[in-house]
Amino acid sequence: MSVEKSISPSVATSKISGHVYSVDGAMLNSAKVACYGMETKTLADGFFVLDGLTAGTYDVKVSLQGFKSTSRSISTQEGEDIVLDFCLPKAIGTAKIEGHVYDFKSKKPIEQGGTVILILPVANRYKHIDSDGYYKFENLPADTYKIFTSIPGYEDQEVTLTVIDDEIKTNDFLCEIQEIEEPPWG
Repeated sequence: MSVEKSISPSVATSKISGHVYSVDGAMLNSAKVACYGMETKTLADGFFVLDGLTAGTYDVKVSLQGFKSTSRSISTQEGEDIVLDFCLPKAIGTAKIEGHVYDFKSKKPIEQGGTVILILPVANRYKHIDSDGYYKFENLPADTYKIFTSIPGYEDQEVTLTVIDDEIKTNDFLCEIQEIEEPPWG
């Protein structure tokens, strides 16, 4: 007795690839590109690939902290390779993060200067601490941010804060003096 096997032709899949740039032409690394349950991140040159798509219409969404998200609808044919580039404008929000930087022991503002750094994927934001130990970041979109202190003679501090639109979030840092340990041999 012989059994016949039916061989179904394989379906040729489509691919969407491209680059993600900022409005000023900078290549955006680590931008999230999502489509139909698939997700990838851009490489250092802003390049991405979404592979294995069947013919159809898809919404491709691109997002990156500090930039406005955008999406485009695209239709693919069987076996088609589509090039789709995105240009993201910077996001401007209404939230603020502010506070003071204090010496841990004395509880007095650190007056000798230093910087508070708001970490972003493309370009960090820096605020110099004023003579009252004060710093402020404005026009932040609603999101979660990592913030670090960098003050000569003090240990760096780190905090993660989430803000919503129109919120003013206050975060004070208590920084300890950095102990310099001499090696035992002198």
